[in-house]
Amino acid sequence: MKTGLQAFVIGVASLVMTSANVTASLHEQHQASHGSHANDLHIMNGWVRALPPTQRVTAAYLTLHNASNQAIVIDGFSSPIAESAELHDSVLQDGQMRMVKQDTLILAPDEHKTLQPAGLHVMLMGLESMPKEGDQVEVCVKSGELQSCKAVPVLKMAPMDAMPHHQHH
Repeated sequence: MKTGLQAFVIGVASLVMTSANVTASLHEQHQASHGSHANDLHIMNGWVRALPPTQRVTAAYLTLHNASNQAIVIDGFSSPIAESAELHDSVLQDGQMRMVKQDTLILAPDEHKTLQPAGLHVMLMGLESMPKEGDQVEVCVKSGELQSCKAVPVLKMAPMDAMPHHQHH
């Protein structure tokens, strides 16, 4: 039969182990939401647009986070499903929306930058086949020698949390 002290020690040890498991689980969830943590360039809330199967280009949208205390220059994107990937911005020129290629994107320390429809986005070009809604696609972001990758879902429409929010005064 266990003494009251032994039962207390076992109870505390069990609580410590449960707390450690919860903390580890929360850490894994945080890492999953930020993509690869091999460096300070994190990918969050990504998705790729599902288009008709005859299309050979699509767009990827994500939020990038510079978790460092120095500016990061994003100088490349890639995905295993695309021959090439480029950063584009949707801009109004001569009364028409056009996509303009961007060579780099600078993220200030602790800055979050959302790539979304009708704004900055990643064009995935030269697809062998269009991914289907529900598939997962890996998207990689490069800064010099650093690279972060994350598998993101393929969706027909933007998730509600990725839609631009308009401020009303």
